[in-house]
Amino acid sequence: MGRLAAGAALLYVLASPAAAAPIVDDGPLDGTTVERELVPPTGVARAQSRTIFLNRKGAIVRPGVNDAFKQTSTIVTKPATIGAWDVTDAKWTATVACMRDMWSRFDVTVTDVDPGSDPHIEALFGGSPADLGRPANVAGIAPFASDCGVIENAIVFTFTDNLPADPQLVCEVMSQELGHAYGLDHELLAADPMSYLPFVGKRTFQDTTAECGEKTARPCGPSAVACRTLQSSAQILRSRLGAAGGDGTAPTLVITSPVSHEAVSRGFTVAARASDDVGLTAVVLYVDGALIETRTTGPFEFTTDASLPTGAHTVMLEARDANENITVREVDVMVSEDPPWTAIGCSAGGGTTGLGSCAALLIVLRRRRRAVPS
Repeated sequence: MGRLAAGAALLYVLASPAAAAPIVDDGPLDGTTVERELVPPTGVARAQSRTIFLNRKGAIVRPGVNDAFKQTSTIVTKPATIGAWDVTDAKWTATVACMRDMWSRFDVTVTDVDPGSDPHIEALFGGSPADLGRPANVAGIAPFASDCGVIENAIVFTFTDNLPADPQLVCEVMSQELGHAYGLDHELLAADPMSYLPFVGKRTFQDTTAECGEKTARPCGPSAVACRTLQSSAQILRSRLGAAGGDGTAPTLVITSPVSHEAVSRGFTVAARASDDVGLTAVVLYVDGALIETRTTGPFEFTTDASLPTGAHTVMLEARDANENITVREVDVMVSEDPPWTAIGCSAGGGTTGLGSCAALLIVLRRRRRAVPS
């Protein structure tokens, strides 16, 4: 499969899509950076790649679609040889133990045995960024979907030539790169491996909802269209991988009202349908990242604050089950001073006829206003 240790024959070269400019962020050590290679949206919110293969033996990686079995990657622009991580067995054992502990709360297998053709994400430890034609100070790189979706069968890289042989540090850097492949962004929560803020101790994926960013807050996601307003790395990983040793199915959740980009009045109602195959424990409403209300039983209807200012707002619902699986849904709405046009007798469900009636009604109302003497 192109891995140096296996000595297998090289695979066919696949056509590589045009590479976008990488997103470059400050790295885990002074003077280092990490990169995220932007790839098109995947639309995948539930991972099939639930095995993480830890490879320290080196590999030959070729350009093409992200496929750990075929050893192809959208990050690679030409065939590249990644050298093995020359580290003692004791330190490798400690690194593997850290990785297993870091990911132990999720329904994912962490192994240093090649899983072959089974769906998996490959964590490649070793080499230098120069092997991929990257700047010398890059510590790691991973593909990152523009919709923050899961990139199945991705290969992520941690360049151990640029890092001390510290199992905990290397484990945290690699966990961040894996997090990108599962759709996580950087966040401003120092105890989380998705953060670059100074921290003393062992980082773990946090259940706390935090703002995204490297040094200052920004929307979560790689582009102007945010994937989410806030992020809890642990909650998102549970929704995408399932909880360890239990129910791996996340709840179903549909926001029935309002719809995305709808004009609403102050104090508008948020309604949703939610269910779970084992047991739903809560549905939680957030507006612009602020917790508004938690309901443990249906009907799941929430009334928002009547003092919410006019303008654009993001409504987010979380559905949780007993095994800490979480499903998140968001819609953007526009709060206006006046009631939306559906409140004056128009119906949005009447097709073109209904819309025509609404337009005619609005014209009549405007004419009546003009007829009133000043």
